[in-house]
Parts: sequence; structure tokens; C-alpha cells
Amino acid sequence: MQRQFLFSIVVAGLLGLTFSTSGFAQEELSDDREVLEREVKGQAMSEPVYKRLSAIHELMGEDQNAEAMQRANVLLENGRLNNYERALVLQAIGFIHANENRIEPAIEFFEQSLALNALQAAAQQGMLYSLASLYAAEGKYMKAIETAREWFKYEADPKADAYMLIGSSFAQLEDYESSRPYVERAIAKAEKPNEPWYQLLLAIHFETKQIPKAVPLLQQMVELWPDKERYWETLSGAHMELNQDRPALSTMMVAYHKGMITEEDKLLSLVRLNMFLEIPFTAGQILESGLTAGQIERKKETLTLLEQAWTSAQEYDKALAVMTELGELTGDPEYAIRQAKIYNELTRWEDVVASANRALEQGYDDAGDAYLLIGTAYSEMGRLRDSLAAFKQAEDSGDADQRKNARAWIGFVNDRLKIAS
Repeated sequence: MQRQFLFSIVVAGLLGLTFSTSGFAQEELSDDREVLEREVKGQAMSEPVYKRLSAIHELMGEDQNAEAMQRANVLLENGRLNNYERALVLQAIGFIHANENRIEPAIEFFEQSLALNALQAAAQQGMLYSLASLYAAEGKYMKAIETAREWFKYEADPKADAYMLIGSSFAQLEDYESSRPYVERAIAKAEKPNEPWYQLLLAIHFETKQIPKAVPLLQQMVELWPDKERYWETLSGAHMELNQDRPALSTMMVAYHKGMITEEDKLLSLVRLNMFLEIPFTAGQILESGLTAGQIERKKETLTLLEQAWTSAQEYDKALAVMTELGELTGDPEYAIRQAKIYNELTRWEDVVASANRALEQGYDDAGDAYLLIGTAYSEMGRLRDSLAAFKQAEDSGDADQRKNARAWIGFVNDRLKIAS
């Protein structure tokens, strides 16, 4: 029950994705892959085209996109352009559309520019990467992957973002087996931790049932973002999914001591996990603290759990105090009789009598049980006649076993009375 609860927090809080696996060739991930060199084109730009294109870029820099577009279209239609010049003008028009958030036409002009294969190597690479990013932004994930992989062919030292571009595109296509190695490589190459990337990799591990891989990743995440409660909860849930109950508890206790666990349901889950692993004193401390702070409602169910924790921890004074509160809260004589039995174990005979009598006054329906406790306590105190009277009441009101027990005690007490006389 506890394991399912914590693990449900994990899945509901971090995922929300549906996965399928199909696999994909991943040459870009090979450490000894061959990097191609792009052929350098020999065409140059004429001075008139250079000046007009420079003016267009200046207008773009000043956010005068309408004027820049008009001039670029005139240059494209009326200028006598070689392929290199045409590719640059098409590229400029694409950037103008992108600046105006017109992604579809931006993609169209970038495609036309690249198709000419006339740009210098660095410019051609930059265009490929920009186009791949635009495809991804427009939800054309397979085109984004194909374009990015073309870019990889000519890139000796790809940055982390490039791996993530492919990895996240595979993720959007629900091909998570193909996505995973790209996301892992992106995380490894990143200059600083990128939280959403870790979240995506974590989601992949969970949904592909790779829980053992999720645990070390989550351990990294709680080190990197120690104030994020959900990562502690998720790590604990992963341990529980692997039947690693002790590490699960240890994880949640760290979060508790950091002050992250304050909600009633989570506090009670932590209490019950401590009880399940037979650490009742800690369970009692957590529960009592939550009740005192008002984080946990003070009602029959939570007080009963507290009494159970203190009783299991043999903190009898605390357990007895909770039983008194429960008796006052509910009017149930069962709590008074339970107190009497604990006092009996502690040989606190006067308290046994007082608690058992209180149970009878509150209408306890097993009078034989109560009178046997009273008789035993009086006998231990040496009040033999009071003891005899109690046992006779037990004989009159008890069930068959209680009557038999009472008669044995009556014989024993009568023998003591004869000796005493």
C-alpha cells in the first residue's frame, strides 16, 4: 500500500508521457565516427549585392523587418545573382520571417537556400542547425532528426544542445529507446546541469521500466537540486519499487529533516513506513510533532496511530496519555480497559483498579474481563477481601473461561485468607 502510494506520486508528479520503443541508428553517438569536410565553394559576392545585402541586415538589426523584406524581395527578383548570392538572400528572407514568428515561410526559404549548396561551410552548417531547430519547433520531428543528423556529419565537436535536439525529437515521436542515448550524451556534455534534461531522462527510465537506472540518476538530482521535494519522493518511490524499503525510508527521512515534508498525507505515510519497518519511536516522534504543529488533524484515527507507535516503542506513559485523550474524545470504554492492562503489565495496581472501574462506569460490555483485572490488582496489593469480591463478580458476569478463571482465583484467595487468619 505504502509502496504504491509513493510510486504513484513519482509517476503523477514527473511523467505524463506514453512510450513506445522502435530503435534508430545512432552513428552520431560513436566516438570514432568519421567527420566529413564540406566542400568550400569558389563563388564570391559582387560589391553591389554586398552593399544591398548589408543594408538589408542593418534594417533587420533595427527591427525594420517590413522594409528589409521589401528590399530583399527586390534583390531576389531583379538582381543578377549567382548561386552564392541567391543563397544569402534566401537566407536573409528566412531570418526576416523567423523574426516575425512566421515559421513555415522561414523554413521554406531556409530549405531553398540550403538546396543551392552554395554557402560557405560554416554558414551551411549554421543554416542546417537552424532549420533542424525550426522543424522541431513546428512539430516536424522526423525532419528535425534527419536535418540534425546531416549537420552531425560535418561537425567534429557537437555541443550538448545538438544531442538534445535529436533526443527530444525522438521523445516527441515516442521512440524513447532511441531518445535515451542522445539525452544521456547531452547531459554528459553539458557545461552545467540542465534540469529539464534530467527530468526527461528520468521519465524515460521509469516508463521503460528501467528503475535500477533511475536510482543513480535521482541520487544525482537530489544532490544538484536538494530543495526539490519531488525528487526526494521520487527517489524513495524508486527504492520501494525495487523492494529497497530501508533506503526508501532513509531518503524520506532526509527530506523530512530538511523540512520538506509538511503535508498531512505525506507525514502519515512516513509514520506508517517507520511503523512497517519496526521503528515505532521515530514514527511516534514524527506524528506527535505533526499533531503539535497542526500539520496533522487531531482525531481518533491519528491519535490511535500515535498510541500504537508509543505502545510498540514501549513508551507507556506517552501511550497511556494518548489513551486518556482518546477515551475523553470518544467516550469508548475500550481505552480505559487497555490502560488497565498496560498498568497491569507495569504492576501499577492502584491504576489498574481505577482504569478498570472507569471502563465499567463507561459501560464496558465485558464486565468479567474488568473484574478479573480488578481482582488481580487487589490480590497483589494484599486487599484479599476486595479481591475476593471482585472475583465473585467476575464469576457472576463473565463467560465460561472467565468464570473458570475466577473460580481458580477465588480458591487461591480463600486459601490465603485461611492462612492469614
